[in-house]
Amino acid sequence: MTFLHLQAALVLLFVIIAAALDLRTKKIPNWITVPAALAGLVFHAAAPAGSGILCALAGFAVGFSLLLLPWLLGGGGMGDVKLLAALGVWLGPLTILIVFGASAVIGAVMAAGVMVGGMCTRGISATRRRYLNVDEDRETAAKNQPRGRRVIPFAVPIAISTVVVLALMLVKASVQP
Repeated sequence: MTFLHLQAALVLLFVIIAAALDLRTKKIPNWITVPAALAGLVFHAAAPAGSGILCALAGFAVGFSLLLLPWLLGGGGMGDVKLLAALGVWLGPLTILIVFGASAVIGAVMAAGVMVGGMCTRGISATRRRYLNVDEDRETAAKNQPRGRRVIPFAVPIAISTVVVLALMLVKASVQP
């Protein structure tokens, strides 16, 4: 087993557990993200030339910064920020950008699908109230300062995009001499 295969197996285990927890509890606990980030640092310290702690730390910084502003604006949870940061430790700064971009697209498609499905089964008004937290009474809406609700846990599209990116990395590595 090569370092890439071991890395892929450990990353897949991490993101699948995080996605399952987020899907079930709507939270990604520190007991999964912090040890995963530390394990990534140890892994890269022991890895052969070409990867190292500096690359892992750069991946952490990029992963953390990608979701920090949305979290500050109320658009996600801190667990998502820590998940992407820990994943950045494992994947490095460039690959985490690819995973994030793919996650954003996958998440948007999934959210649109959930909302369209809701409109078909519950109606437009009920779907707007559920996911956009829109009140029919404008005064009540102004008093409550409505905020949108998360349609899907973001760890799920992160996990899907990570699986795809890792699969492509493994295929590319197996083709190269």
